[in-house]
Amino acid sequence: MSPVTEKWGEVLRTHLALGEEGSPVRAAAAFSAEAGFFAVAGRGDEDGWPYFRSVAPDGEGADPDDVEALCTVCAEAVHPRGLRIAGTLWQRESREVISDVVTGSELELALLRDSDRAMWVVRAAQGVCTFVLVDGDSEAKVSEARSLALDFDSYLVGQGY
Repeated sequence: MSPVTEKWGEVLRTHLALGEEGSPVRAAAAFSAEAGFFAVAGRGDEDGWPYFRSVAPDGEGADPDDVEALCTVCAEAVHPRGLRIAGTLWQRESREVISDVVTGSELELALLRDSDRAMWVVRAAQGVCTFVLVDGDSEAKVSEARSLALDFDSYLVGQGY
């Protein structure tokens, strides 16, 4: 694992409260079309990779169709097949475009569902997406995870992404 990947994994863990007891986030990942999933973190000591990739991180690259779906998850028109992450087909429940409170940059936000599981995806202007898997399906946890995801993406925007 490169130092850059390790750094971003720790940034995810810190900003999304993955080390805290009772965190609403189970796992999180950062993704770009160029790098794929370049940082993944799970809550506590849990490995976050199984939630985002069905092959080992050093395995062969993802199917181009999967990369296209991941890149369009926040777009107005999503990939027609849906979004498959680690073998799970997620359906987009909602989408909104909001302005970052600090910079005014547009962020695209999507809520994905797989039966009783929820995941927030936020895409910054530079095409970097953050995937935030909610721990449970209570509306309070979904809402709190949304706030953490937006705070993290505000941080990314501040870093130039």
